[in-house]
Amino acid sequence: PDVPLYVAPSETPYSILSPKGHCICPSCGHVEIAKLGKGKNKKVNLTLLVHPEWLAGSPKTAADGTEFGGSAQDSVKDTIAWDAERASKLRLLEVRGALPDSVTCPETNVTFETGKDGGTVPKKSNYACGSCGTVQDVLKTIKASKKTGPMAGYAVQAFSPHRKEEKVPYGGRYFLPYKERLAEQYDAAQAEWDRRKETDLADLWPKSELPYGFMTHHLQGGVPNHGFTHWWTMFNPRQLLVHTQLLKAILEVGDYDWKTREFIIGGFQQYLRNQCLFSFWNPQRDTPEPMFSNNNYHPKSTLIENCVFASLGRGNWASSTEGAIQAREWAIHPWEAVSVETLRRTHPEIASETSGKSEKVYAGDPLIGADVLQASSTELEHYADSSLDLVITDPPFGGLLHYSELSDFFYVWMRLPLKEKYPDIFGPEYTPKSMEAVANKAREPEDPDGFYQRLLTACWAEAHRALKPGGMLAFTFHHSEDAPWVSVLESLFDSGFYLEATYPIRSDETKGDGEFGSKTIEYDIIHVCRKRTEEPKEVSWGRMRREVLADVKQLQGMLENHAKAGLPAADLQVIRRGKALEYFSRHYGKVYVDEGRAISVKDALVGINQLIDEDSSQGSEPPPLNAEPITRQFLRIFDGKTEVARDQMQKMMRGSGIAPDEFTGRDWAYEEKKVFHFADPLEFAQDWQGKHKRRLTSDLDQALVLIGSCYDGSGINASDTLKNENFKPHAALKRLLEWLAKRAPNQTMRNASSRAMTIYNSWAEANKAAVAQMSLFQEDGA
Repeated sequence: PDVPLYVAPSETPYSILSPKGHCICPSCGHVEIAKLGKGKNKKVNLTLLVHPEWLAGSPKTAADGTEFGGSAQDSVKDTIAWDAERASKLRLLEVRGALPDSVTCPETNVTFETGKDGGTVPKKSNYACGSCGTVQDVLKTIKASKKTGPMAGYAVQAFSPHRKEEKVPYGGRYFLPYKERLAEQYDAAQAEWDRRKETDLADLWPKSELPYGFMTHHLQGGVPNHGFTHWWTMFNPRQLLVHTQLLKAILEVGDYDWKTREFIIGGFQQYLRNQCLFSFWNPQRDTPEPMFSNNNYHPKSTLIENCVFASLGRGNWASSTEGAIQAREWAIHPWEAVSVETLRRTHPEIASETSGKSEKVYAGDPLIGADVLQASSTELEHYADSSLDLVITDPPFGGLLHYSELSDFFYVWMRLPLKEKYPDIFGPEYTPKSMEAVANKAREPEDPDGFYQRLLTACWAEAHRALKPGGMLAFTFHHSEDAPWVSVLESLFDSGFYLEATYPIRSDETKGDGEFGSKTIEYDIIHVCRKRTEEPKEVSWGRMRREVLADVKQLQGMLENHAKAGLPAADLQVIRRGKALEYFSRHYGKVYVDEGRAISVKDALVGINQLIDEDSSQGSEPPPLNAEPITRQFLRIFDGKTEVARDQMQKMMRGSGIAPDEFTGRDWAYEEKKVFHFADPLEFAQDWQGKHKRRLTSDLDQALVLIGSCYDGSGINASDTLKNENFKPHAALKRLLEWLAKRAPNQTMRNASSRAMTIYNSWAEANKAAVAQMSLFQEDGA
C-alpha cells in the first residue's frame, strides 16, 4: 500500500471490492454496490520493485563534506548521515500481473528494465555502478575498504491486525518503504548502543577477532575480507543493543534460580542465528531464514533484521524459545513417533483413524536422569576399562563440516554469562580445536586427512577400552561419497572393532550444491560393531569374494521383497555392501591379494562395489575376477577405449569408492583438456626400466611393463624383465595379459599383449613351483 502501482499490460481489467461492498468499473469509473455470492480465492501476482533512483547509489561524501558511513566500522555520526541520504532517495513500485521486461513508474515517468538487463547485479559476485555502469567485483571492492560493505534498508515487512480483520489479501501483512521515519528509529537505537556499549552493556558482547580457520578464512574469499573481522561485526548496532539487553535481563531480572536463567539462555542461543547480518530473506518461502541454514559463513546480499517480540513471524524471540519449552514438556511427558505405515500392517483398526505419516504415542514412563560430561572422546578417563555395555556416537564427516569453527559464533556470546559459572568449559576465548577429529586444511595443511584418521582411531580405541567384551558400538554416518567413509572404517578396524551389521536409513538432510555445508546426503548408514576378541584369520581376496557373493545371493529373495515394497535401490545396495563389509571386517588386515600383501579398505570397497554391481556388466567380458579391485575398475572404464571424457569418467566412478586421480597417480592414465587417456605401455615400461626400477607389486603395473617391453623397438628384454628381482609376477598377471590381448584399446597394444602372453607362458613352464605358489591366490584357490 501507499506506493505507486503499475498494472502489467497482460493483466485483465479488475475492480477491488471495498469493505462496504462498493466496486468501481475499471473502464468508465462507475461506482456500484456489488451483490456477490460465495466467492472463490484467486491468486494475484504482485511484485515490489526498488526504483532506479535508489539503485543509482550515493557519493562518498555529503554536500557539506560529511563522509557517509554505513559499515560496521564507521562512526555513528557518519552512518546517521548515510541512513538519511539513502532514505531520502528511496522509491518502491508495485507491479500487478506477470512482471514484464520493463515498467514505467507512474509518479516519475521513468521506464526501467526488470529482467537480466535491469538492476545492479550483472553477474554473480559483481555489481554495476548505477550512475556510470562500471562493473566491479564485490569482494575486491569491499576488501580494499577494509570494512564491511555499507548497508541500508529499503523495505520493512509489517503487520496490521486491522487489515487482517478486514480480510485484506496477504493476511494483514504488507511492505513499507524504509523512509526517513524508519531510518530515524534505527539511528536512535544506534546512538543508544554507542552510549551504552562501554558502560552498562560492556561485558555482554563479544569483542574478539575471528580466529584463523578453514570455514572463516579459506571459504568465500575469506570472511574477514568481507569486513567481518570481529564477531560483533556480524550484527548491526540495533541487533547488538537487543542482544545485550536480552542477556542483561536474563541475568538480572527477578529472583529466579540459576537453572531457570540457564534454561532461557538456550533460547537466546537460538535467537542469535535469527538476528544477525547472516540471516536472509527467502523469496521462495516468503519468510526469513536463519544463519547456518547452510552450514557456513557465506555473506548474504538479501540480509534481514528480524523482530523481537512480535506476535507472529519466524525467528522472533517467542519462536526461538519455543523449542526449549517443548523439550521441557517432552521430558515431563515423553512420547515417540510411530509410523502410520507400520500401524496399517500391525493394527489396521487404529491406522484407519489416523492421518499423516506418523502419530505420537505417549510411553507412560518417566525420563530418568543422566550424567552429562564434556571431554575429548580420546580421553574418557571417567569410565573404567570394560565398564560400558553400549557406545553410541556420530563421528564427523571428514572435512565437510568444522563444528568448532561454526560453534564459535554461538560460543563467544554464551561464554559471557557462563564463564564465571563454568570456568573450565567457558573460560577460553574460543572453542577448543586442536583435538577436533576433522580434516581441516587450515590447521593441518600438510596432511589433513591423515590427522582426521589418526584422531578418529584414537577415539574408537578409547571406546574399545571402555566397552565390555560383549559390548556394542553403534554410530551413524551420512553417506554421499566414499572417501571419508573409508577413513572411518580403517580407523574403526584398526581400533579392534568389526562390523556386526549395517542398516540404511533415509536421510532427512540436504546440503545443497557446492563443497561446504551444501551436499545432498543420499542416505545414512547405522553401523553396529563389536570388539574383536580374537586375531583375524588369513584369507585370500578370491576366497572372501566367493563367500560374500554366496551370502549376498542368499539375501536376494529378501531384497526382492523389499524392492517390491518400495525400498529404494540405493538402500538395497547399502544392504549388500554392508554384508560384504561384515565379512571383510572380520578378516581385516589378513585379506591378501598377493602373497604377503593385504588389501586395503579402499581397494576392498572398490571390489565390493564391483561385486554388487556385476549385473550391469552383462553382455561384455568383465576384467579378470582375480585382478585387484582398482585394476578391474580401471579396465571396466577403459574397456576398448583409448580415452574417456572427464564427465563420463566421474559418472562411471560415482559410488565406486575411488576418484580419477587414483588412476593418474599410478600413471595408468593422464588427463589433457578434460579428457583422460590410457597410458602408453611403452612409455610406462621405459620409465620403470630406465629411471629407478621401483618394486612392481600391482598387477596392472606388471602387465603394462611387460606389454611395453613387447612393443617393437622397445629396447627392453621382456624375458629378463620377468626374472628381475623387483618383478615378482602377480597371480592375476596371466589373465590380465589374456584379457588385454582381446580388449586392449588399440591393435598395437593387443599385439604386444599377445607377445607378452607367449613370453609369460614360457616363463611359467620353467617356473612351475612359483606358478603353483601363485595359484593360492587364483579365483578358485584358497
